[in-house]
Amino acid sequence: MVSDVLERSVGELRESLGRPWGLPIPGLAAAATVGPDGRPGVAASGSSDPPGSRPLDVRDRFHIGSITKTFTAALILQLDQERRLSLDDPISTWFDFPGGDRITVRMLLGHTSGIADFTDDPGYRAKQEPADLISIAARLPPVFAPGESWAYSNTNYTMLGVVSEQVTGRSWGEEVEARFLTPLGLTDTYLWQGRARPRTVDGSRVACGAAGEPDCDPARSGLALIPIPDGPDWTIAWSAGGLVSTPADVARWMRALVAGNVLDSRRRALMTTATPQSIAALRTLPAFGNLRWTGAGLGLFRYEVERRGTGWGHEGLIDGFTANAAHMIDAGMTVAVTSNFQMTDSFTALGEIVAALPTG
Repeated sequence: MVSDVLERSVGELRESLGRPWGLPIPGLAAAATVGPDGRPGVAASGSSDPPGSRPLDVRDRFHIGSITKTFTAALILQLDQERRLSLDDPISTWFDFPGGDRITVRMLLGHTSGIADFTDDPGYRAKQEPADLISIAARLPPVFAPGESWAYSNTNYTMLGVVSEQVTGRSWGEEVEARFLTPLGLTDTYLWQGRARPRTVDGSRVACGAAGEPDCDPARSGLALIPIPDGPDWTIAWSAGGLVSTPADVARWMRALVAGNVLDSRRRALMTTATPQSIAALRTLPAFGNLRWTGAGLGLFRYEVERRGTGWGHEGLIDGFTANAAHMIDAGMTVAVTSNFQMTDSFTALGEIVAALPTG
């Protein structure tokens, strides 16, 4: 039943979401579980090697971009749970940064630090080390005073990756593997380190947005489809966006994080309680079809879907790929969507699939 709905939805969404670009979405896959004991359903449609025609398979792996941040947040919250750090520790505990004595771990997790995103600097280059990226952000003016507002920044989660390594004495990747991937059986998830594991698909985009290309807004047809077999930001994304996974693994992870025992109830509540700063900042954000993004906790975003209620999840966008996943608490379902087309509206895709599934 669930797989049948997903098959139909994925096929329809490839056409409808690709229409503004004048082509079907090159590749789209989804996974969902409905009800507490529901069997997971999966579906995939399109190409795994755009603009080629090798069929996409439900076992294929996608770059999931900033969904990676949910693993980093869970790691930091576990370290707080273990009393190896405190969410109220200033970041000056671990490294020098302008105003670091007034910026806390909690602010990094909730994007209320005011630290600029290193990707906004024209000197930012792919394949730089985390310390280089933090130095770039240190040269940029703060977006606001610490704690005063909300603004999404990749720098926050690069910093958290560094913090985790200094606290544990192990690499961020080793900690994620030991704490989450192995215990939860997420065998199709790995950290990109420059070499693709089997069944990792190519990404794609249309020729807009880069130097010498037209703007991507508004969407337009007739643009060339460009393959991305090696994205420039895949390595540098690291603890802020470097994981590769399948929709089935992502759905299993999101369900465990929001409704399972990855964290104790107190830390889980921190992830699933929207901060006042995020509510104020996101109040005017337009809807993505039937889905609205209405707040953020410490590592997760609050999604509201018409007639399906509230859920918590995260999206991902990185060279050649988009992804989105949420555990919808009111509807009793978990849904993950992945695409190897950078222009895919993953929010609308997620919302449409949630609406099409029966509630649990």
